[in-house]
Amino acid sequence: MKFIAPFLVGLALSITVHAQSGWTRKKNTYFIKTAVNLFTSDNYFTPDGEKLKTNKFRQQALTLYSEYGITDRLTTIVHFPLLKLNSFENTNRVAGIGDLKVEVKYALFKKNIPITLSVAPEFPTGSKNNYAQSKENNFDQINLPTGDGEFNIWTTLAGSASFYPIPAYLSLSSQYNYRTKYKAFSFRDQVKFNIEAGYKLFDTVWFNATLSAQTSVGEATGVTDFIRGEGTEFTAFGFGAAYEFIKGWSLSAQTWGYSDLIFDRKNLYSAPTFSIGVFYEIK
Repeated sequence: MKFIAPFLVGLALSITVHAQSGWTRKKNTYFIKTAVNLFTSDNYFTPDGEKLKTNKFRQQALTLYSEYGITDRLTTIVHFPLLKLNSFENTNRVAGIGDLKVEVKYALFKKNIPITLSVAPEFPTGSKNNYAQSKENNFDQINLPTGDGEFNIWTTLAGSASFYPIPAYLSLSSQYNYRTKYKAFSFRDQVKFNIEAGYKLFDTVWFNATLSAQTSVGEATGVTDFIRGEGTEFTAFGFGAAYEFIKGWSLSAQTWGYSDLIFDRKNLYSAPTFSIGVFYEIK
């Protein structure tokens, strides 16, 4: 079968660009956002960094992101892919929810340059095995899971700076992802670095640019599970804008892509991703 090579499902499953900030929310304020992400690619980078052409992989995702200020120093955050649709151009489409991430963020320092520390367990709520049927041969199928099947914990240290009265900011963060295993497959931990800059125009539109880089920690275990994202590395860059059309309500748009600027692309599909969303915020 054309698409059933074992390397074809390297985790392209919504690797997005999200830079963390050093700010927490004020007590009893909140932010909630839903977005649709669209991705198509036939450029696959193997775990050794070799670029291959494959049948087109497609994913559409509906995501939920929310923040709530428990106190001025403590914020809870929820990341949840409500729906993921995965397919190749020569398979049917399969669907499922993604992995739920619940984050607790604490302000270590709030004045001058605010710094936060957060811990985010990610639960394996997504479909661990989700087989798409070939359109060419009824007896062929390929696994396109919407989650990686393992419990992991992201720990993030972030700092931000506001350039007020200039309507601009800069945020830096470093993240460590402690990964466990799925059945017999053990996964290496991951380290990720992020930088984001933003600027506000006309008092209604925020523009931002983000650079993110991820690498794996330690030597390969000898058992490489391509489907679960073992050894996925990349440098990613993103550009976005948010427009407040009614007080509290905003529209957002973002695009991001991948390069080899800091870490070479490994075990992922690479192409521009597009996102359109709407969010509501009580400050």
